[in-house]
Amino acid sequence: MPFSTVTVKENKQESQLQVQRMAIFNQSKIIEAVNDQDETYYLFFHKDQYLNYASAKKLTKRSYVNKVFQKGIVFLPPHPLIDFVLSSQPQFSKRSFNGLFKKLQNYYSLQETALIATYFESFINKEKLSNFIESLFYKERRDGKLLSCYRILHILKDFSPHHRLADAFSGDLDFNRYDERYKNNDETILSSDPIYMEKKLYSSKHHDQSFQKLSNMYTKQGRINDLLAISIQQAVHTQEPKDYAALHALIDSRFEDLDRLHLLEDLHKRGLAIETLQQDLLHAYIENEKFKDILKLIHQSGLTLTSHQSGQLVKMVKENDDAAEELTPEELRMLLEHLLESGDPEAAEILTRAISSLLDEHEVSYIKKWAEPLKHHPQAEPVIKKVDLMNELIEDPNQQMKLGELYHEFRQPQKAIECMSFDMELREEDHRPVQWLAKLYHEVGMKEEHHAYKQLYIDMVKRRA
Repeated sequence: MPFSTVTVKENKQESQLQVQRMAIFNQSKIIEAVNDQDETYYLFFHKDQYLNYASAKKLTKRSYVNKVFQKGIVFLPPHPLIDFVLSSQPQFSKRSFNGLFKKLQNYYSLQETALIATYFESFINKEKLSNFIESLFYKERRDGKLLSCYRILHILKDFSPHHRLADAFSGDLDFNRYDERYKNNDETILSSDPIYMEKKLYSSKHHDQSFQKLSNMYTKQGRINDLLAISIQQAVHTQEPKDYAALHALIDSRFEDLDRLHLLEDLHKRGLAIETLQQDLLHAYIENEKFKDILKLIHQSGLTLTSHQSGQLVKMVKENDDAAEELTPEELRMLLEHLLESGDPEAAEILTRAISSLLDEHEVSYIKKWAEPLKHHPQAEPVIKKVDLMNELIEDPNQQMKLGELYHEFRQPQKAIECMSFDMELREEDHRPVQWLAKLYHEVGMKEEHHAYKQLYIDMVKRRA
């Protein structure tokens, strides 16, 4: 089931938040959610590991959170990637930042810990965060880990370009040597710095070579959801069938039917317009019997149903008595176009059911106009002629019994009763409307009225004998 809400906990107090969106950017994932008072909260993840959540009164334009939602890949619920992140635990507890940063050092390198600390600059004083990163730098320096120091220093420079540490070590010979090796793309040093490599590749991920390298990195690290995210964006960016085919294979290997459907819908909404996606989405809609979505997709994309797909659609409508009620009149007419074009022998009966459904809420004149585009189909013509006749008879007081008979054909017993009652008053000696009323009241389950008109009919016939 899709995760539309998330449970957070602070000091034994639980709250339900409504998920709004999720963004993936490099190693980070951030989920935005709101409470009943429309207060916004952000849940932070590093890769797929939960870190902390925080409430946001106001975010600066240059905040890390805004950067993630502007430059990252954004997903709206329901979406399987959001579901995967939120399914990692039943609820998400609020942690003190001091406790969090201390714990991070037990699970991550100090370089990665420094990177994670930068996620929270909207919720912790920037100077305090800078000082924490500086302490990590000096810890590595005391241990003689100069390369790690260099890498932490660059995280600090990105976070706070004018920090005193950046100036203090700007001329350091050891660091200058590392600068050269990075500039020259030294494979040995780059291969040992996945944080730098991911940042570099992510910024140019739409180039084929960078995309392949980043995909390989995510595969080796087991970050399949990050691989899916960049593959989704790549397929939409290139509009190339080969990129969609690779993504589709990844989706098929990982997700069940309903999740696949949500992923295909997401791709369609993002603007992936290749026919293979449209056909896959159409197939998924047919499999899940989503009438409205089938018709909307056909209308938007101009897809033509195959004979097999038309047959599936016909079968769907036959087996679902409420199909017509789920659709707008325009959608219903579009559906009938496809059913009539399929040549199914029961298409006329389905059209009759559709008109019956429309008569619940619309006048005959409306249905006459609605049905006009279907007239050219041989199967539809006899049914639509009856609607045309009803439209002619509706103002003729001398033809109310005939009109009632037509209403009965279209499963409108109450309207038929009105017509027969009027005709009975008009022709007091005619037993036919009385006979009809006995039949109609029986059909609607009104026993007393049925017996009364049945007896009246018997009496009239006796008098005529």
